[in-house]
Amino acid sequence: MKLKTGDSLFEPLSGNTGEVMNIVESPEGKLVTIRWRVEDHLHHDTEHFYSKVLKSIKRGEIQLTPK
Repeated sequence: MKLKTGDSLFEPLSGNTGEVMNIVESPEGKLVTIRWRVEDHLHHDTEHFYSKVLKSIKRGEIQLTPK
């Protein structure tokens, strides 16, 4: 499984939806920028390590919908 720019994410616990905006190499590893859209709030961006996002998807904490 690989993440790509434009993939959609869904967090079942909070009901938030997100989109992978950018994947960048850094000295510590790949960083993924996710833009979360929360109902009745402005969207916000978060950065996570690529490996952490993949682990969350495998555990079922986040659901992935490829582009």
